[in-house]
Formats: sequence, C-alpha cells, structure tokens
Amino acid sequence: MRKNVLGAPVDLLSGAETLELLTNWIEGESKMKLVVTAYSEFYVRAQSDSEFMKIMQSTDLVTPDGVSVLAAAKYQDRVRGESLLKKLGEGLRVGGEILNGKVGKPVTGVWLFENMVKMAAEKDWKVFLLGGWDKVSEKTARMLLKRFPRLRLEYDEGEVRVGTDETTNKRVIEKINRFAPDILFVSYNPIKQEKWLAKHRDILRAKIGIGVGGTFDEYAGKIKTSPRWMEKMGLKWLWRVLIEPKRFGRIMKAVIVFPWLVFRNSK
Repeated sequence: MRKNVLGAPVDLLSGAETLELLTNWIEGESKMKLVVTAYSEFYVRAQSDSEFMKIMQSTDLVTPDGVSVLAAAKYQDRVRGESLLKKLGEGLRVGGEILNGKVGKPVTGVWLFENMVKMAAEKDWKVFLLGGWDKVSEKTARMLLKRFPRLRLEYDEGEVRVGTDETTNKRVIEKINRFAPDILFVSYNPIKQEKWLAKHRDILRAKIGIGVGGTFDEYAGKIKTSPRWMEKMGLKWLWRVLIEPKRFGRIMKAVIVFPWLVFRNSK
C-alpha cells in the first residue's frame, strides 16, 4: 500500500512482502528497478530539493527506514479533516505509540541488505557493492564471502569522485555492467546515492539498484549498532547523536523539523 508523506511516497509493505516483490523483479524484470530506503531526513530534504522530490515520486519502491516515517503516515490518516486540538492530541498519542513500539516495523536498509544477500547466496543471484569509505566495501565483501562462500559478489570503492569525475564514473559503470548484478547496493552519502542511481538507471545493467547509506559501515562493525530496545522505541537517532555528535544537525532535521512539517501540512 502506497501512502503519501509531505508529497513523497512510502510503501507500507511488511518485510516478507518487500522481499517477495524484489524477488519477482529479479526473476522477471530486465530494466533496473530503483529502491529508496527512506527515513525522515529524506522527506525534509525533498521539500527544498525538487530534483530529489521527483526521484522519490518516480521510484519503484520506497521502504520506511525508521518508525518516524511509519508514524507520520499513520498520523496523517488519523487527523485528516480534524481540528487543531484533535491534531495536537493525536500527535501525543502517536508519540506514545512510538515509545511503546506500537507504530509498526520499518523495513530498513540494513535489514534489506542482510536479507537480500542471504537470499542471493541461496538463489545464485549476483551482488555488487559500490561505495563506502576507507575500503569498507572491500571489508564488507570479505565478511560476506566468509559467511556465504558461494555468493557471486563484486565490489568497487567507487572513490569520492563518482558522479563528479566522468572518468571515474565511466570506469565504475563499465565494471558494474560487465558483472551485470541482480542487486546493486550503493553506499554513498544519502540522497547523493539516490541521485546517482536515478541518473544512470537506464544504462546500468542491474535488476535492482538500492541506496543503503552507512549500511556497509554498520555491517563491517565500523559503526556500533544501537541497542535493540532503542530501535524499538524509535530512539536510534539518540544513539547516533551519542556516538557521532557531528551528526547532530542532520539528526535534528529528522526528529524536530520532520514532525513539525508533518503536523503543519496535515489537513
């Protein structure tokens, strides 16, 4: 089921439904499908970035990468046509549901990565890892091959100039197309990776292209994962502030600006 949050879509599918859809695309499609794992910052950015808004609106699948996106979709449905007082009360109610883990289960980039790689090993799909920093894609590839020795896997750091340096860009695209992966995971900065995939989707020989942000870092252990109870309560953002204070500005957009925009724009 596709919902609309601040003018951009989110697909409210369970994890199992998402994997089933992706499997059908891999086994039956020829043109690359674009998948966005969207958390609240994406919706804030789309308000001021028309190019990114168009990408969000035209993508094939947008998964909710965080409980705040699920909460926003639920809140908007509940307060449609209601009074200001009702909207305020419902906001408090949804906030309580988040803290009690009752909003729903997001389909995150990390979850998709782990489950799709496992399926790839079982179904003989080809996987390509692109991007990351400080050789993290190489480290992730080694870890995956140790766990899944039969996995058909290729990787490339992509360097920081992909998307800006045409020589690097051409080399990376040619390498991807020679391998022709079923799944292309791209780990650049969020939004940059989605723009890169959208720009080249017509020439990339991959079945699915998906931006996964810092997933390689998390999988490889370069980022300490948050306790499960914090994730369940929607407090992963607080964990990221504690371990990476430099992210404070970005995270505040997600936990303050995003809820305010949802409240202000709910009708």
